[in-house]
Amino acid sequence: MALRVALLSTIALFVVAEGKPRMHFNDATGELKILVFSDLHYGETEDRDNKSDIFQKTLLDVEKPDMVVFNGDAYSDYGDVLCWVEFNCTEFSVKQWERFTAIVRKQQIPYALTLGNHDHFLDGIEPDGKSIMAYDATHSNLSLAKEAPPGVSGGSVYYVPVYENSTAKGRPTGVLWMLDSGKLLCMGLTGWGCVTEDQIEWFKSQAESEDLRELQGLMFVHIPLQEVLLYWNAFGKDPQRVSGEKDEDVGCSSGNTGLFTAALGLNVSGIFHGHDHNNDFLARVESTSRTIHVGYGRKSGYGGYGGVLAAKPGARVIIMKLNKERQDYTWSTYIRLENNSTALGTVDQSPQASQSIDVQGFCHRMA
Repeated sequence: MALRVALLSTIALFVVAEGKPRMHFNDATGELKILVFSDLHYGETEDRDNKSDIFQKTLLDVEKPDMVVFNGDAYSDYGDVLCWVEFNCTEFSVKQWERFTAIVRKQQIPYALTLGNHDHFLDGIEPDGKSIMAYDATHSNLSLAKEAPPGVSGGSVYYVPVYENSTAKGRPTGVLWMLDSGKLLCMGLTGWGCVTEDQIEWFKSQAESEDLRELQGLMFVHIPLQEVLLYWNAFGKDPQRVSGEKDEDVGCSSGNTGLFTAALGLNVSGIFHGHDHNNDFLARVESTSRTIHVGYGRKSGYGGYGGVLAAKPGARVIIMKLNKERQDYTWSTYIRLENNSTALGTVDQSPQASQSIDVQGFCHRMA
């Protein structure tokens, strides 16, 4: 009976009145651990899906995170092209949602979700991004998602507040931003999608609000910003600035809508992407106002195209830790592989090894 009460009390720490999780730093350790799955690509074959199930469970058992972020391309929109002909892939989308969230839901782990280009369907095919996110937000009490704000493009446009402890009231101590980089085209330019200007205006309005003003934030966006390529080319030879590998061209957005500049000016200290299955580097950028890291997680699971890093799937682990004053936090990160090893070392604003640089002229635009 005592064990059951303790378990229920632990679960209750995460749950707010309306039945949704409430994320907070651990009362005893002052830490919050996030496990980031990128590019799982469910829905291609049963064999790949089974292997991805095992992959998820293995990493969840090893890391025991407080929450999970599915950072885009959780499933493959091309897994059932027959539904394209009917202009309605709702059944396929729901089936994949049930599959890729099954393990975290079974283990009662809160999760957030961003949409990737392969979670979105082509224009005119249902469901759209807003419908996908509305389904997630209303069909799981463990989902941290909120329905997209009206009048703003995209589906995964929301934030997750992180509180000082399990009983803290009022303003949170940190914030996790989830934005939607779309599918194809940015500002009419051929190539990969981007976080639209109206999303950035929404982000600015929220970050400058009384509840969130001056809070440090981390941001999750599937398709890489153009700055990811810029800073690889600038710092890729510098082990003080870049940690990780680049084993394929950076497939960044075809246009630059100013998200990096906005994020830097509004206390975002890390921007994490997926999309490119064979890149996992993270660049440290110093500015006059703060330090910001921008780069990748790690390709997770067994769906999608392969390559050097994709053959060794993993996930990014982010550990947020309250400072002594408990008014802010620091964070560190590393890559956890399925074989229980880590790739490279922990990034916490200290020197790390990087691979030799290959300068890339433009964002890779092959859809």
